[in-house]
Amino acid sequence: MSLQAVKALCVAPFPGPARLCREKLFYALEGVIQDLLRAHIRCDVFADGSFFTEKPEPDDIDIIVSLNVDVFDALDDAQHQVVEALNTSQIPLVDSIAVTTYPREHPYRGFGLDLESLIEGYGLEHAQVYLKGYAVLRLWETDVGNRICR
Repeated sequence: MSLQAVKALCVAPFPGPARLCREKLFYALEGVIQDLLRAHIRCDVFADGSFFTEKPEPDDIDIIVSLNVDVFDALDDAQHQVVEALNTSQIPLVDSIAVTTYPREHPYRGFGLDLESLIEGYGLEHAQVYLKGYAVLRLWETDVGNRICR
């Protein structure tokens, strides 16, 4: 999904004060995306929360940033700072976490915080009864064919 599609779905349909609130959240998400793009960090951004529902004025936007282990291992200091900001609540209006994704054969797959365990409840409301949906934004991905099997 593109940022423009997120805006069309989650901001444009809302009038008045609700739109103003949602625009602030969208711009916060856009800021995170811009930081990741400027740092040239190849990743997937999973976004959900009440921002993706019909709630007029959500409090924040929830995101998981997923980096493949080969990308994470190659990060320089400046890129690490961008990732660290995601994990330390430094971004207003955004509830975020960055996780490393491991291929099937990797010994660390399934340990600690991994995308599979985090994404299990994603797109569901708190009682995990109703679907609310989520968006996936792929950044700097040009090698989909080689990564799709991991």
